[in-house]
Amino acid sequence: MKSNNLSKTSLLCSLLCTIMFITGCSNDDDENFLGNVTITVTGEDDNDALPLQGLTVQLLNTTDNTSREGTTDASGKAHFPDIPAGTYNAAVSHYVEGEDYTLSGSQTGIAVESNLNTEVEIRVRAVDPNGTLVIKEIYYNGANDGYVTLFKDQFIEIFNNSDQVIYADGLYIANLFGETGASGHQYPLTDMLDTSEYVYADFIEQVPGDGDDYPIAPGNSIVIALNAMNFKEANPGAEFALDNTGADLERYSVAWKEAQGLEGSAFFDFDNPNVPNMINIYIEGALCLFDSYGTSAVIFRTDKAFGDTDIVEYYKYEGYGSPSYLMKIPVSDIIDGVDFLENSQAAAYKRLPDVIDSGFNYLKADGGAFYSSMSMRRKVDENRSTLFGRVVLQDTDNSGADFESIDYPDAKGYNALNF
Repeated sequence: MKSNNLSKTSLLCSLLCTIMFITGCSNDDDENFLGNVTITVTGEDDNDALPLQGLTVQLLNTTDNTSREGTTDASGKAHFPDIPAGTYNAAVSHYVEGEDYTLSGSQTGIAVESNLNTEVEIRVRAVDPNGTLVIKEIYYNGANDGYVTLFKDQFIEIFNNSDQVIYADGLYIANLFGETGASGHQYPLTDMLDTSEYVYADFIEQVPGDGDDYPIAPGNSIVIALNAMNFKEANPGAEFALDNTGADLERYSVAWKEAQGLEGSAFFDFDNPNVPNMINIYIEGALCLFDSYGTSAVIFRTDKAFGDTDIVEYYKYEGYGSPSYLMKIPVSDIIDGVDFLENSQAAAYKRLPDVIDSGFNYLKADGGAFYSSMSMRRKVDENRSTLFGRVVLQDTDNSGADFESIDYPDAKGYNALNF
């Protein structure tokens, strides 16, 4: 009996030692895949007057969409120890109490390597949060109704973020051309075109009116649909479809294309006679369509007429076959712009400069949101909304911080909110 007890004791000790060894190795392996990140926040143009202590810095893993937050110290540094190796995006979005501005900045594509210290600089600038018109929502990826609607129900919503009535008459809306970072995409627009002074559109449209036909009250919006139709009617997947008949305007272009001897797309582009049409300014393709994998859009005003000298031939790469003909828009004319790409690792495919949108966003971190009925919606700034007694949307010129993906479109959903 004593011998058996000794054998059992010896076996137990061996098992414990093995477990401890494996655990130790596992911990060592985990540690071997960790790195450290130090982010230094500085003022744009070496502006020393900006308060850089106490800023919240978010570090986002582009693979699994997990994030960590850090706070800057007196020297503007935020430290992130023991970060798993991978690719990250970092962003600063901080409202400065009493000054009524937000510090905003970001850095994308940060490579964190095992057992190394990674140092990153983010340059922030002061952004006036009480702007005028902003893009509140874009629904672009298509309905999850069994391919009945497809992407015919797209819309964009423009919101008045100020405390004065603003007339949308004459406002331009443009979709920016470029690959989205989806599978198979490998030619970022910025490889061939400089976006520091101009952005490049494949369609431009304009709100009609004589100057006082389309008022937008503070905290309210207008919706511009591709088709102002009810896609719920006779649709087995009606719960996932939209009724766009409440849109203020629609983007009908078939007659305009045909008047120029070109072919429109009557299958996707309908005309609701009860809803006014946008004014078509330029269309490179068959219709005014947002990219269903990820769209980038701007709103702007200009007194200048567009002409042939504003059209740019774009080739994906040197020697590529057929060009795309894009209309260039001065960055200085842009009121608001957003970059929505296909996934969290698509930073290289941004179409907007940082001065307009210092980040980007996506419906799903891993992509795959095509025909999902999901939509990109701007967040409510609850602090300012409470302060001013009206709905104020978050606007830090960083769509990665300002927007959220939602499961179903929310056209004019903020108009009824009370603060």
